[in-house]
Amino acid sequence: MTRRRPKLYSIPDDFLLDSYKKAIALNLCPQFITLLEKEIKRRSIRFSKRDTESPYNENESPSIH
Repeated sequence: MTRRRPKLYSIPDDFLLDSYKKAIALNLCPQFITLLEKEIKRRSIRFSKRDTESPYNENESPSIH
């Protein structure tokens, strides 16, 4: 039986990072964020923690682009 690669492996690095940043900004499910973090670490992608800060005011409701 051949083990299949998870679909997460097939997305480009820039899309993975963008998804991670948006997941944090939108305060999405912690398990989803952890999944993205593990994949970022697996790929040895470097980025600034400052890049993950939410651009939204806490009193505003973020819109999805």
